[in-house]
Amino acid sequence: MKKVIGTILGLIFVVAVVCGIVVGTYVFKQPSREGDSRAFINGPWYTEFDKEEGKGIVFDFDKSGEFTLHYYTKEGEYDKFSDDDVIAKGYFKVDQDDKKIKLLITPDYLEQDIVKFDYNLHFFTNIKYQDLEFQMKKKHSDESQDDIPDPTVKFIIGKKSYTLTQKPDDVDVYNSKDIQW
Repeated sequence: MKKVIGTILGLIFVVAVVCGIVVGTYVFKQPSREGDSRAFINGPWYTEFDKEEGKGIVFDFDKSGEFTLHYYTKEGEYDKFSDDDVIAKGYFKVDQDDKKIKLLITPDYLEQDIVKFDYNLHFFTNIKYQDLEFQMKKKHSDESQDDIPDPTVKFIIGKKSYTLTQKPDDVDVYNSKDIQW
């Protein structure tokens, strides 16, 4: 009897450690400051405003590795949303080789009864991305940068695809304001 209990407790411990490692890779790992990951954390990505439905979708990935997926209800106001507009929150990591964004959605947002979304999100959800076009605009440049187009990408979630555009924020991904010169 002791051997059976010991085996069960051992298995529970191993499962807990493995789950802790998997969740920890999302929660404690910050996104890379280079490549595709750099493009995603540069500012919010939004779909075109659907005038029939009266809303659009914003995918906001920040430099700490957290994301928010929410609706916006006024054209051009991507940052303004209420708690009722939030589709999902959690953590993300970018797999540049497979062209995927791997999401770890916090349990509060797994029930999709309140917010109507085209795809039922799971605890671990993958977003495939294609056609990422991103050119970094230089913050302190004397050259005109009007000819540099806004970044665009196509996200595929389940069987639905979303074409997104980004209005780059003034994101300080290297925390240079904290460096003493």
